[in-house]
Amino acid sequence: MSKRAVLWFTGHSKAGKTTLTRMLTDQLQELGHQVVRLDSDTLPVSIIKPQADTWEQRQEYKHENLVFLSSLLTQYETIVLIASVGRFQKWRNLLRQQVPNFMEIYLDCPLTTRLERDVDSKYEKNKEYFHFYEEPSEPELTIQTDQVTPGESIRMILREMKKKQFI
Repeated sequence: MSKRAVLWFTGHSKAGKTTLTRMLTDQLQELGHQVVRLDSDTLPVSIIKPQADTWEQRQEYKHENLVFLSSLLTQYETIVLIASVGRFQKWRNLLRQQVPNFMEIYLDCPLTTRLERDVDSKYEKNKEYFHFYEEPSEPELTIQTDQVTPGESIRMILREMKKKQFI
């Protein structure tokens, strides 16, 4: 029953990427799909923070790793859920070009709400680059995570996946 697809959940830190990909994984598995989550919060450091001289280089390597892994996994009838800020539009666009069933899901959330959710002080610890983010130009789905519950968000995503015949 499983199909191939990549859904990149993008948005600033604390917008809800991990929460929604966890919930969606459970829902899709209950429907009989093979699902792999690539979450920046849980992947090995060598993938997420590869060795490089500059922050920009580390970001390039990180995104290159995510694109490669996603493309590879879709060869095996897998739905890949990426929970990563995806700071650069060019990497999301590259994956869109490589994978026929691609969906960019922009989790839009105001800074005040993200700061309230930031119990581990990520924003405080990483002030120099944490706010850099290229917003999606044409995401398939935008969810205002400060206004929509996680359950409602999952229903929206599943509807869009069905509409696109990903599931």
